[in-house]
Amino acid sequence: MTALAPLPTPATSAQPAPTNDVNLSSLEEALRTTLADATDRTKDELRRLTSYRAPAATIEYPKPKLAAVLLLLHLNPRGELSVTLTTRSKKLRSHPGETALPGGRWEEGDGEGGVWTALREANEEIGLPLPPRSSVPSFPSTCPSSSSSSTEGTPPHLLYLTTLPAFTSRTLLVVLPVVYLLLEPPSSADKWLDETLRVNEDEVDAVFHLPLRSFLMRDPPSSDKSNPHQTRSRPPPGTEFLQHSSQDFTWLLSLPYRLHSFSHPHPLVTPSAVTGLTADIVLETAISAAPPGPGEEEVGFERSAEGQMTWSEIVREAVRIHEEEEGGAGKGERVLGGRVGRREGDERTSAT
Repeated sequence: MTALAPLPTPATSAQPAPTNDVNLSSLEEALRTTLADATDRTKDELRRLTSYRAPAATIEYPKPKLAAVLLLLHLNPRGELSVTLTTRSKKLRSHPGETALPGGRWEEGDGEGGVWTALREANEEIGLPLPPRSSVPSFPSTCPSSSSSSTEGTPPHLLYLTTLPAFTSRTLLVVLPVVYLLLEPPSSADKWLDETLRVNEDEVDAVFHLPLRSFLMRDPPSSDKSNPHQTRSRPPPGTEFLQHSSQDFTWLLSLPYRLHSFSHPHPLVTPSAVTGLTADIVLETAISAAPPGPGEEEVGFERSAEGQMTWSEIVREAVRIHEEEEGGAGKGERVLGGRVGRREGDERTSAT
């Protein structure tokens, strides 16, 4: 699932919703045992994510235009959260070499809610072991917050946390971000990932991990403060301080949106910059996990351009366009600079 274009800020900031008691109980058990070395702040971030439930969808998402991505979180050696990203294969015809979250289009048999879609695609792209199908939560597409899930039978390495509100890709797919946690301690999580994940070379060139909090751009970790732009050696995992830039464009309904880009000077930290929709989804996950402290801004930069639409508005407009096209009113993608014809190739994994 590759990031193509900048998109507007999500419609609502993450706010705690009714807690999934089963998953929260499983998380608390893990925090007492396997994840006991997580920092106190990280434990609060995980509780916040697990307690979060997206507002119920008010429209039905068309299955042929539905996709999901996986935000696989783990504890880095500092006891803080990092997220797994990929660099899209240069063999692909569309968007080669761009940063992506594992994911792709919904397929028949995936069920509702996008969870199995995200896991299945992550298995295909990076070799993440699949949990038993019976352990995977499933939500009615029109009301993702109404269902409870069970962790019975879930393998010890994964815990479902939440699904964020829908986003929309540049190609107008509705994208559901699914958040899972790797249940490995800080001392062994990186090793588990290195030994377990196996990339599909037809789709992925590289897998890399970045601190979730680094996307907030609030302050650099102490190890990078003296020289955040140094490139001689790779900073230790969990200490990477990202550089941020942005650019505004015109998109749907001739309204502005802001493309964010995050990168690090060392090529082993970011083999490819984190941009567009991938950056927006990771950023929203970081904000959902970590509420601002006293005197802190939500992020260290302006997230949205003036007049930028909310995600709920973008999703609703995308669905309206799909309905219009199904009725024969016209076909094409609304991309940067206007409307272009649909391109064939790599559609299964280039949803964003």
